[in-house]
Amino acid sequence: MKLTDKLYFYPWRGNANNCNSYLFKGEKIILFDPGHIVNEFNEDCLESLVDSLDQDGFDVSDIDLILCTHGHPDHVEAVSVLRAESDALVGLHKDDEFIVEAIAKRHHSNTGEELNLKPDFYLEEGPLNLGAEGGSDHIEVYHTPGHSPGGVCFHLLDEKALISGDTVFDGSIGRSDLPGGDMAALGRSIEKLSKLENIELLLPGHMGIVTQGKNVRGNFEQIKRYFF
Repeated sequence: MKLTDKLYFYPWRGNANNCNSYLFKGEKIILFDPGHIVNEFNEDCLESLVDSLDQDGFDVSDIDLILCTHGHPDHVEAVSVLRAESDALVGLHKDDEFIVEAIAKRHHSNTGEELNLKPDFYLEEGPLNLGAEGGSDHIEVYHTPGHSPGGVCFHLLDEKALISGDTVFDGSIGRSDLPGGDMAALGRSIEKLSKLENIELLLPGHMGIVTQGKNVRGNFEQIKRYFF
């Protein structure tokens, strides 16, 4: 689903768990949160995403960067397949590296197969360096721990969009009872995000998106009143 001239939304519509994915076609083609390969209901999550990309004219080999909002398997598992087919570089916050290491270890123990989930570089708070000198794309990274220690959100300034992972949803928030989760930290992260200006698209890791600035602001205020 095309949201802007450069931004595409690939919602998960299956029955079991997987995340929404997003693609940004700018100086680099960036895929955010590729999701599961196959989920617990044996649904072909990656195959569904690849088919959707193809319908929009994108081939897996086109991808330059894969950026993950956090290290949980429903957001990162497909990294291993996609990086092999595209030579894309993978970015993740260093505080979630222990999670992807555990995923790969468990996968190998269960199947005998290797999952290459190791990041090529660490995401840090601040402007994302896309490696294009004099480039015009502006993406800001925010470290938003709480759901996981290394959770991040991406502010695509020119698209007026915030890719929020599992930090904040439409009317809800990510759980904080998984390893490294912290409800107090999640509240601080949401407070930080709520102060961002000029957000017309809130793009979470699950459920639907929130459109129009007034609705995005209202969603943050509702969440802060209800949860914090």
